[in-house]
Amino acid sequence: MQPKKMNTSFLNVAVLTILLALGLTLFFRSSAFTIQHVIVQGLKIIPESQILKLANGVQGQNLLLFDQETLRTKVSLHPLVKSVQFQRKLPQTLVIQVTERSPVALVAVPKGVLEVDEQGTFLRRLESWPQTDHPVITGINLTDTVGPGQNLSNPSLTAALNLLGQAPPELIVHIGEIHVNAVQQITLFLDSGVEVRLGQANSWKDKLNALFQLINDKEYKSFQQGVRYIDFTAAKPVIGR
Repeated sequence: MQPKKMNTSFLNVAVLTILLALGLTLFFRSSAFTIQHVIVQGLKIIPESQILKLANGVQGQNLLLFDQETLRTKVSLHPLVKSVQFQRKLPQTLVIQVTERSPVALVAVPKGVLEVDEQGTFLRRLESWPQTDHPVITGINLTDTVGPGQNLSNPSLTAALNLLGQAPPELIVHIGEIHVNAVQQITLFLDSGVEVRLGQANSWKDKLNALFQLINDKEYKSFQQGVRYIDFTAAKPVIGR
């Protein structure tokens, strides 16, 4: 008789498990978890309305079961969106957490300037100067076929961005222009008007740190108004007046 009792107990547990699973499925699929509110966070540049437009259609879906990858792909179509995460606030609120691409430089083109991020992604074309200033990269030839969100894939631009990525943040605020010539030799123009000849390289940290120390040196500041250029292409920097 013992085996029969065990079989009966096993059957009861199995039935209860199935019923519980079915109940939970029906509960999670119920209208109690229908997305009614969408909140967008993390925006500094992008208007909220543009993200909500890309996320159109998510309202009315189930908060627990909506297709995250599809929604992430749609929101990521915006050229200024770097990454997207989601947070559920039960019972009916979806939070879209956006990380924006940040402009680090401007590229001068015939019809205005282009904002680019550290990876060389074209963010926006501006017809007037932006409120937040960034170093201007010149000497770059770009086609008019590129659009927002595309990587510009330009070797000269990559060289300039490589330099910016290695510069001390305190120095970047003093860089007005980065000029890259045809063989990717780089010349900086500081906000003081001083030309800084850097030459060609892949590693810039030592030269840029030395430049920052130099322009903050008390002795240099005493005669900086007469300085026309600083040449870092030699073993030791040469100051020209």
